[in-house]
Amino acid sequence: MNTLAIKLINGVSSLRTAIILCLAIIAMDFAGYMKVLMFESCLFVERCNSSKSSRKSSMFALALVPVEKDAGDLPIGSHLISPRKFYAHHGIYLGRGDVAHYSGFSSSLKPGPIEVTDLESFANGKPVWLIRESCEYSSDEIVRRARSRMGESQYRILSNNCEHFCNWCISGESCSVQVRAFLHCPRYLLSFISALEVYFIA
Repeated sequence: MNTLAIKLINGVSSLRTAIILCLAIIAMDFAGYMKVLMFESCLFVERCNSSKSSRKSSMFALALVPVEKDAGDLPIGSHLISPRKFYAHHGIYLGRGDVAHYSGFSSSLKPGPIEVTDLESFANGKPVWLIRESCEYSSDEIVRRARSRMGESQYRILSNNCEHFCNWCISGESCSVQVRAFLHCPRYLLSFISALEVYFIA
């Protein structure tokens, strides 16, 4: 058998192996995606139950609702999320198209402060989702709490990120489901974020 034939056989064999590997990865990602939907639902329902809140975790009902670009009927005090490459970004809707959020590392290597930006800038070209959930405070109080921390510049990825900020505004509990999920099973969290961006674009 000549050298060309051997190279062709090896090439076909390598291609077949690559295709099988790709199919296996797709199957694992789909399985991970299905698991993450269940996992994230449990995490959101659990809602940082390690805190000293007296409320029962079962009181938290979660639903993700896609937000239209104009956000005309978006209620003030809404908890918004938008998928990024490796995390979901969180913000509080203040009304008139404004969103309060911890800018963190979104614009530079130095962490930014809690700021107000328009909805389009908050989305950064990605879809935006509203989290329907039980709240400790009224919509006006959530907005007041968000505004009370404007300019704060104490961003910490694991202990004071955009999700900690939003949960504090809504419930008084500074916690991050994402951080807990990432520390326990990062693959599922990344699958969830990918699902928001790819599978459920409205």
